[in-house]
Amino acid sequence: EIKCEERRGKSVAEVDLIVALFEITPTAFQPTMIADLESLNVDYDRYLAKVKADFKCTNDLEQMIKDFAKLCEITEVNFNEDATRKVFNAYEKFFIGAPVSIRTTTKPVERRDVALRYVEFFMPHNPDPYTTAINKGLIEKDDHPIHEMIQEVMDTFQLMGYGVDVDANTGLSKIWVFIVPGSIEPIFSMKYAPQSMKKYKDYFIKHDLTAFSLFAFDFLYKTTNIYFMLKQPPKALYDNCVSLVEELGFEPDIKEAMEGCTKAVHLNYTFTWDSDKIERFCFGIESDDPKEIPTHLHPLMKKFVDETPLQSDSRKFLWGVAFNHKGLYYKIENDYNGAMIDFLGMGCKAGLETYK
Repeated sequence: EIKCEERRGKSVAEVDLIVALFEITPTAFQPTMIADLESLNVDYDRYLAKVKADFKCTNDLEQMIKDFAKLCEITEVNFNEDATRKVFNAYEKFFIGAPVSIRTTTKPVERRDVALRYVEFFMPHNPDPYTTAINKGLIEKDDHPIHEMIQEVMDTFQLMGYGVDVDANTGLSKIWVFIVPGSIEPIFSMKYAPQSMKKYKDYFIKHDLTAFSLFAFDFLYKTTNIYFMLKQPPKALYDNCVSLVEELGFEPDIKEAMEGCTKAVHLNYTFTWDSDKIERFCFGIESDDPKEIPTHLHPLMKKFVDETPLQSDSRKFLWGVAFNHKGLYYKIENDYNGAMIDFLGMGCKAGLETYK
């Protein structure tokens, strides 16, 4: 209907449907969509000139910096504006045009961080964010295998998009590499992946975690994550969630929090090259309504939800329960411009439905 209104049409027509499909479908999934259109004998080529290739958001960058600083004040974390601006300048069009969220944790204040991130599937990165980070001096290329692994991932998998994290105190911290959801098998033969990642093959297979969609590379702490996006609505049982935690040698959380984990939209695992164990495991849960978040579990969660600044009328959040060998903590993340949760959900759904 929106496309129809834009061309001032009287009723929705084939052109509106085709243009809308191309504008909302991530680039990585368009070949599948095109094959479907061809099977229906749809002459989509004649409509392509009407497709708008552009960013989906229009963020106020200066306001974003102020809000980032405000959240650091709320969470008692140091804010380094110079380091932040250096990263913003390197990826300026993405921080302005892409979905953005801001996250913190309930770790003790001396170990707490605040990170702002963008994610983009539609608009190309040229060069890729890792190359930009090296060229702009945002990360130092040393002999750590994390540098070889991110290159190996970009060469091995069909890519869907990227994301970049800014740590409020240090600058660029993470680069996210989104792949078209597919089999986890290639990970186990990767040359530069941590051995600990390969060690848990049987664990992943046992729990039917065989299709994943995302790598995260943390250049600050030299770790890497893999993410499993889960089909919705969630089907996990309480006992399943407890087993996922206990089999890694971690202690489960209280029952209320573990029940929240049954609603997770993703699972993520953290690995290092210095250990043969999974360093951290986290359930990620979406909340379209702030009242759904168990903010009574920690006072910082309530403070963050109540006082977070946003560039949107939407008040959606992601929260998580993270387990490591020191115990557990909670994550809380805002949907800063009201686009992140829907954006990730759209990409996840398209990928999981494509993956067989």
